Amino acid sequence: MTQTLSSTSETLDLTPMVIGYTVAMPCPETHLFEVTLTINHWAADVLDLKFPVWTPGSYLVREYVRHLQGFSATDETGHLLDWAKVSKNHWQVQTLDRASLTICYRIFANELTVRTNHLDLTHGYFNPAAMFFRVLGHENSAIALTIVPPHPAWNVSTPLKAVSGYPNTFIANTFDELVDSPFEIGTHTLHDFDVLGKPHQFAIWGRGNLNVERILTDTQKIIEVEAKLFGGLPYDSYLFLLHLTANAYGGLEHKAACSLIYSRFGLRNEEGYAKIYEPGCS
Repeated sequence: MTQTLSSTSETLDLTPMVIGYTVAMPCPETHLFEVTLTINHWAADVLDLKFPVWTPGSYLVREYVRHLQGFSATDETGHLLDWAKVSKNHWQVQTLDRASLTICYRIFANELTVRTNHLDLTHGYFNPAAMFFRVLGHENSAIALTIVPPHPAWNVSTPLKAVSGYPNTFIANTFDELVDSPFEIGTHTLHDFDVLGKPHQFAIWGRGNLNVERILTDTQKIIEVEAKLFGGLPYDSYLFLLHLTANAYGGLEHKAACSLIYSRFGLRNEEGYAKIYEPGCS
């Protein structure tokens, strides 16, 4: 079952799509995401790919490309294409007259923060800026993204809209929208609430002493006050991704979501509870 926030899903014929990503994690204990980029209807001799070095909301150079390994490029027949790494985060693939391209690589993910990626036997979490190449010249093209969980029980939570008829497939209208949309994949708990007629959801991974009903009620009150201050809510739906772990603290805001990380037992007293609403350090 795929979990999405929106009550409606995008209906899309994927045939004319130029760019599509697939993210698999067949052996989560290795901390390796397996990423496949497919590009159809290509009409240039060289494909330029650049990997982001920072993520929206956390404006420091992070050098995400250091986690990338196993890069390869093939055409529709499986023939290997020549490629070169021309700078620390820039690849060029010689495509010649090939119209369909497939790029494969792996991302090592063993750093659980709000700005990085984490994969283990309990869940998968990633920030698209730390996962996907930017196809130069096609930043405004729509991108389809399919998640292949390692287990049928694992769900997918993201602010991106689901594609009707395609399991665990989502659509980003631009590369900017993609990198601003984090993903949580696993058996996390889901808690829904509405504010001013718009759906909101908490996706919570990890266990602790969190009073879920209290945090839902208090968050709803805060959103209502902010909506009055700013004249409404600038989104159709909103997703809170909360990771409860040991001795961690941080938050990273996105347009229609945020990633939060907090100590699983940091909510034992009123001081600890109040701190979860303070601005986080990304």
